[in-house]
Amino acid sequence: MKKLVSRFSHPFRGLLYAVRKDRSFQSQFFGGFFFLFLVWLVFSPLAAWEWLFIGLCWILILITELQNSALEEALNRIHPELHENIGRSKDMAAGAVLLAVAYTIATIVALSLIRLVA
Repeated sequence: MKKLVSRFSHPFRGLLYAVRKDRSFQSQFFGGFFFLFLVWLVFSPLAAWEWLFIGLCWILILITELQNSALEEALNRIHPELHENIGRSKDMAAGAVLLAVAYTIATIVALSLIRLVA
């Protein structure tokens, strides 16, 4: 049991670090609460499957932002100078976040269209 608790301490420590110190993750994390509130105001009442899709969108954004931030931290430590290949790696990781945001927008548009048609 002690080993199991020890294994979970690392991910929780990483999440707490991201919430406390990483500005990009903070903006996605706290902005997500604002986004959920706006969705609730505009679309309420929502079915359970609609909340599930919206929640999954937010989690997808948070996951990709965590990966992006972790990659940037590691690359900055390994190679602090500017380098074209390092820059491309960071850009691709940021692109993953952008795709998650685009999927979220597409989901909101789809929910809006469903409500307009119904």
